[in-house]
Amino acid sequence: MKKTLDKTISCIRETPEEKNTEDKMTEGRYSPDESTIEEETVNESAADRDGAREEDDSYSPAAHVRDANSRTIFRSRQLTCQFLRDYSGLSIFSDLQPEDIEDVTDHYRAFLGVEFEADTVKKVRIRVPGGERDVFVLPLIEHKSNVDYDVAMQLFRYMAVIWYDYKKQQDGLKKGSSGRKGFRYPPIIPIVYYEGRAEWTAGMRLSDRIGLSDGIKEYIPDFTYKVVRVHGYGNEELKKKHNEMSLVMMINRIQSPEDYTEFWETSRDYVDEIYDGTPEEIRGVYREILWSLFQKMNVPVEEAREKLAEMEESGMGYLFENANFDGMNIQAERRNRAELAAAKQELDVAKQELDVVKQELEAEKRIREAEGRELKQTSVTLTHVLCQLIAICQSEKLSREETIECLQERYGLDAGNAVSAVEQFWEKE
Repeated sequence: MKKTLDKTISCIRETPEEKNTEDKMTEGRYSPDESTIEEETVNESAADRDGAREEDDSYSPAAHVRDANSRTIFRSRQLTCQFLRDYSGLSIFSDLQPEDIEDVTDHYRAFLGVEFEADTVKKVRIRVPGGERDVFVLPLIEHKSNVDYDVAMQLFRYMAVIWYDYKKQQDGLKKGSSGRKGFRYPPIIPIVYYEGRAEWTAGMRLSDRIGLSDGIKEYIPDFTYKVVRVHGYGNEELKKKHNEMSLVMMINRIQSPEDYTEFWETSRDYVDEIYDGTPEEIRGVYREILWSLFQKMNVPVEEAREKLAEMEESGMGYLFENANFDGMNIQAERRNRAELAAAKQELDVAKQELDVVKQELEAEKRIREAEGRELKQTSVTLTHVLCQLIAICQSEKLSREETIECLQERYGLDAGNAVSAVEQFWEKE
């Protein structure tokens, strides 16, 4: 009995993520990018904040560290091109080619700070009548299950930095050029790639984050942004795109065993068809997003490395055919951990109450013994506590015998009182 409870408590104290983090630097067949490992260790604490975001008004976007996916998907010009051309719904990208895209993220990172180091900034050359124009694109990835309600303000900070830097560049080329009547800043298109299952419920305009806008709306800066929601697409719809980005999105849709089953049953041939013709650069992206997926699934590090090594030899279809996704439901796992923690806390409180009652009874016993009176071990409070303890044991699916053992070993009752308490308070099912 005691071992059963101790095992339950140890599960609370040592989560699979904590164990995996300790093992991540061990040698193996496959090792992801070192920066990915560093970020994953931070994500454990960031992930714990997700569930409390809507309840915690003090949440700071500066502490918002994104998943490894955000540094891989848009690293590729080809994937970025396919994303903008085929999924943004913006006609200006209809003829976009990979060579039209330039990653300028590093140029702005010094301005933006460490909290944005996982995001990307792209400069895209657009063909327009009479020539070409540069358009800046901000593809942000939101991988969390909860919506980031401050994303508009984060995008605004990006935009302000880009425009300020553009002004400095142009004034450096020709002094005072930004102050002239015909000077124009380049357009910036903010796009959010949202991997969460829930609907995107954040305000779509910057003005939604500004208080007291009624009556002074014209004085408040404003813009909207585009949201591309992964779960807005079904696997069959994605397969019609028949490109590498479609497979990325299909993998990103996997957040539960049911998602995996749907993916594998409808797409097993498509997986190898796309993967076999994919250049090595994008195969590297697949490896990293799969590594991230395995970490969310709590797959042991060595096993994850072996699976990815097998994928190199036998194809991606083989990887999914032999993967076990039964323990993948991340949100359910977090709820289970929370319930276990609550049960442990409830047991601790009950134990403290019982200890207080035992001390009171001992004091009363000494007084009565001194007066030569026989102590009757009855107490309304003790009765309440014993009833509560037995109810908790029943909720934990302990048998009557295990409950009697728990009352003796953990709470110090003698065998007779423990048996009596169970007979008195055990609720028949």
